[in-house]
Amino acid sequence: ILIQVVTEGVCGLVCRRWYGACQDGRIKRWAWERRWEGYISGWRVPRRLVGHNYTVIALATGPDGTVYSAGRDGFVRAWFGIDNKWHMRTLGGQARYTYALAVGGPNGSVYGAGTATAITVWSGTDDNCPVILEGHPDRHTNSTVKTVAVAENGTVFAGASDHSIRVWSDGEHLRTLIGHTDWIAALVIGTQGRLYSGSYDRTIRVWSAAHGTHLSTLEGHTLPILVVVVGLDGTVYSGSDDTTIRVWSGDDGKLLRTLLGHSRSILSVAVDGGGTIFSRAKDDTMRVWCGATGTCRHILSVSVGYSGGYSAPLVIGQDGKVYTFDSEMVCVSVW
Repeated sequence: ILIQVVTEGVCGLVCRRWYGACQDGRIKRWAWERRWEGYISGWRVPRRLVGHNYTVIALATGPDGTVYSAGRDGFVRAWFGIDNKWHMRTLGGQARYTYALAVGGPNGSVYGAGTATAITVWSGTDDNCPVILEGHPDRHTNSTVKTVAVAENGTVFAGASDHSIRVWSDGEHLRTLIGHTDWIAALVIGTQGRLYSGSYDRTIRVWSAAHGTHLSTLEGHTLPILVVVVGLDGTVYSGSDDTTIRVWSGDDGKLLRTLLGHSRSILSVAVDGGGTIFSRAKDDTMRVWCGATGTCRHILSVSVGYSGGYSAPLVIGQDGKVYTFDSEMVCVSVW
């Protein structure tokens, strides 16, 4: 016996799920579908990029439109479109799984950081012969690189669980930035040559990307900061375990507004070229916010799940589409 259950949520989101009775008396969900009906033009069941067989931890986009995904299955996948069809290739040489991905530098290289304490760099056409950047403490110190950012000139910044940010230039360890008192969870290059670092110590530190000097500290979150991103206009956005998204001026660091609505920790934030804000949280929703007013426009149901750690990476592609991981379908969803 199959029973179809239809529920309509906020903003016209319609979810359809089919349930069947098993011989052992359990109720099993056999299939599901969700879509937008009559409310948002263009929103529909997302396209799904299937290739990982376990949780996707990190996503990044390249200047040529390629989307990179890294999972707990130990693979880094590169997705690219040809003739309106998605194709996939695998980047080799990465040990175990990858916590963070970044694309940048003059050649658009791909940088991955994971359970090993080094940074893996893929560049050129040979995906199986990466360069390794050493410099973080040995893995026996239990240090893990959690986040990576790359400047336009190729300078690499990596934040780790040992509270430090290490900097590489031309493949050589250049300096170490000290100041945070807990794990570094997020790094991002901003405007005016600034580097922003978000930490479990509940602060965002602002650094000179060129010289490594500490410029200022943004304070306001009451629990660990998990994500920091910067918009095209230099505005800074941060998400925290305190369930809020805070918006800061990129000029003077002033708090502009606080976005309220999620009921659990903010796991990822992305901002498109028009200033629209997208966020994902442990409450299994993706919210779409008006950047100018801070009001929530739409709420989408996207499962976070838990497979050795919560995961909800979220990026805006060069095509303007939203790429994120759906744990229920074990795929990268393209909205």
